[in-house]
Amino acid sequence: MTPVSAGLAERPDFIGFVRDTETAHVLRAALGPAFPAGLALHQLSFRQSIEWLGGIATPRTILIDISGEDQPFTAMVQLEAVVDPGTRVLVIGENRSVSFYRTLTRNLGVKEYLPKPLDAGMVQREFLPWATGDEPAAEPARGGAVVALCGAGGGVGVTTIAANLAWLIGGETRRHTILLDADLHRGSAALFANVPPSTGLRHALEAPDRIDPLLIERAAHPATERLHVLAAEEPLTEQWTHRIGGGRALAVALRQRYNFVLADIPAHPLGFAGEILALAQQRILIIEATAQSVHLAKSWMALPAGAMQTSRPVLVVNKYQKRRGLTAAQIEAELSTPVAVTVPDMGPHAARAADLGESLIAAKGKFRDAILQLARIIGAAPGGPA
Repeated sequence: MTPVSAGLAERPDFIGFVRDTETAHVLRAALGPAFPAGLALHQLSFRQSIEWLGGIATPRTILIDISGEDQPFTAMVQLEAVVDPGTRVLVIGENRSVSFYRTLTRNLGVKEYLPKPLDAGMVQREFLPWATGDEPAAEPARGGAVVALCGAGGGVGVTTIAANLAWLIGGETRRHTILLDADLHRGSAALFANVPPSTGLRHALEAPDRIDPLLIERAAHPATERLHVLAAEEPLTEQWTHRIGGGRALAVALRQRYNFVLADIPAHPLGFAGEILALAQQRILIIEATAQSVHLAKSWMALPAGAMQTSRPVLVVNKYQKRRGLTAAQIEAELSTPVAVTVPDMGPHAARAADLGESLIAAKGKFRDAILQLARIIGAAPGGPA
């Protein structure tokens, strides 16, 4: 593999170099979703990494592995010789001492250092902002909760549950709520909430440095007095991706304005959706009572926790019928996770409500009870969190 000449290559945003497969696996799991075009990560020794960097345009951010180097500080001086001033440098290694960390970050200009073995959650918290062109921001003491609703495959009813949960929290419990559709091309949250899609979401993500609560309030469409919807409907024929770091800027602005940010995450959470998923304080995983859905759920359960996520995903079984499919007990045994909520199968009623942009929680019944239980679990209704 031959590096591209520095004079011919556009400056990359991020390149990482690691020595071992295990570390590479953790980094790909933690950082990969934020790079839909592919994470530039190479398994090379430190010496090979230096040679590579000497032949390419200096990336904006570099991750370097100094494991096995007898003189790590000398190695950092050698690295400095092949990168441009101002390049962000992230380092991983074997030394776990505080003095080593302080020397790297205070005296040698390293942005962040993590010792092996790496933890995926720590990588997301400490490395992801730097890798995507942002900076780790101190979380505000107060702010709304970002809740990501994810589905184990398509068609499990994520948008139905997300929209009805949003109707309940914003319309009935009177908490300021926004329903965010993280699928910029094929999302249907706006349709379910009976509001038009907005071009404001795309414009915000194209210029994340301009995102603030006022811009968001103008871009979002009100469904009720305290429920807004922020969704795009970009043409599938148009190739467009958000600027990396836009998801973080958007989440910060939304938390300042709303009590609850309910993010409808697509089945393949890459790019913008991956950023929002990584930033959520809580994840709700929605499945059906089928063997295929449970199988796909295992991959979701194996994803590293986000930097702000403090608990395992809340498991919801949608379209549940006691006499058909797997039982809740079988699902719990297979996933080693309790089923928090079972949502009954609403059949044609769900499709009709979606077509008309109506909620299913208006009428009393088991569906409403299930959504209310879910709202309690996330702390959005009296009696919760459960």
